[in-house]
Amino acid sequence: MPLSPPVERTELHHRRLDFTGCVRSDGLFDIECTLLDTKGMDVPLLGSQRVVAAGEPMHRMAIRMAMTGDLEVVSIEAVSDATPYDVCPEAAASLQAVVGLKVGAGWTYAIKRRFVGAAGCTHLAEMLIAMGTAAYQTIVPYNRLHGRETEGFALEKKVDSCYAYAAERPLMMLIGAKIGR
Repeated sequence: MPLSPPVERTELHHRRLDFTGCVRSDGLFDIECTLLDTKGMDVPLLGSQRVVAAGEPMHRMAIRMAMTGDLEVVSIEAVSDATPYDVCPEAAASLQAVVGLKVGAGWTYAIKRRFVGAAGCTHLAEMLIAMGTAAYQTIVPYNRLHGRETEGFALEKKVDSCYAYAAERPLMMLIGAKIGR
């Protein structure tokens, strides 16, 4: 069902995020995210003579994380092909701080803590947070299809983790019956 028709309007900002999850030939998984921001107006940049023209990318960035089947980050790379300021691409190096982290409870907090303020790029950090969900959506079902439960993601841990998984809802009652709760 689509949203209701909007009031007549002019688009000022458009952000596109695209996620891809892949299994690699070496048994690891790649989770990739690309971000593209454009504006519907010319934007003069703070502290600069530069103006980003309407329709020109304000941001065009990509991140690839290689992960284990237990959702541990083993390597990461990032590129920033379009940024408002020349110094922005340097922030990609800060992402090495996530190598060794596991997606799971505390992922969002860990990302926010590591990249707060000037410690990193806000946009790359936002991408990493959402990449945790993409990693889960890629790896956990893959593991289940191959007879393996992902560490930390057993069905009983799903109770009350979202609206559909509320303990009193039919889905969790059915799952609870299957696992003997």
